[in-house]
Amino acid sequence: MDVHHGKPPGEKTRHFKEYFTEFLMMFLAVTMGFIAENVREHFSDSSKEQGYIVGMIKNLEVDTTNLKLTIQANKKQIIGIDTLRSISRNKLSEIKVQDSLYAYTIKYLFSISEFKNDDITISQLRNGGGYRLIRNEGVLDSIEVYETNIKYLELQSGYFLSSIGKTLDLSGTIFDLNASRRFQSAPSSTPMLITSDPQKIFEFYNKCFMISVSLKGYNQMLKGQLKYSIVLIAYLKKEYGIE
Repeated sequence: MDVHHGKPPGEKTRHFKEYFTEFLMMFLAVTMGFIAENVREHFSDSSKEQGYIVGMIKNLEVDTTNLKLTIQANKKQIIGIDTLRSISRNKLSEIKVQDSLYAYTIKYLFSISEFKNDDITISQLRNGGGYRLIRNEGVLDSIEVYETNIKYLELQSGYFLSSIGKTLDLSGTIFDLNASRRFQSAPSSTPMLITSDPQKIFEFYNKCFMISVSLKGYNQMLKGQLKYSIVLIAYLKKEYGIE
């Protein structure tokens, strides 16, 4: 009589299938969980990316408004400074002429219009690691160009402000700034010059010329930035399907 030791072959095969099935189910569960997590991260990143772009568009729209206002204000200032420069240095002995020079100096050199971009989203992208979420290379390149343009604008603005500052310092050695109240009550009849030194007067006019040149250059750059901002808004809306 034959005696079989151990488990029957059929039972071993059944156990192996059970183990394999359990292993396969565990593997599939882990894999699906991993895929689900990746899908959640993808949608989360996409949502964050969309949020950054929406914020960027809003910032650019604020920029376009401020750019238009600054450009218009600078146009008026350029005209005023060029009018100031046209006042004859040879007639400054006349009270009316020197008062006219003083009036244009106060109005067009003591006030400036400087553009400051709305950089909330740019700062978030830069400091919060948001750039890694933007997968569109064309968008990344466009934002980089925008940032570069802003840096050049700041450099030109700095040069303009420096020119203004030096000229204002010089104006204090030419005009009697303390006589402003008398001037307001009696314009065209209040002596405002405290020097007739031709060298100082000549230097003042030269500095006004440099202000005019730097401001014209700055305003031209602002116009370029305005055009680029408008194009960038349209591009971002198109790429991300934003109305």
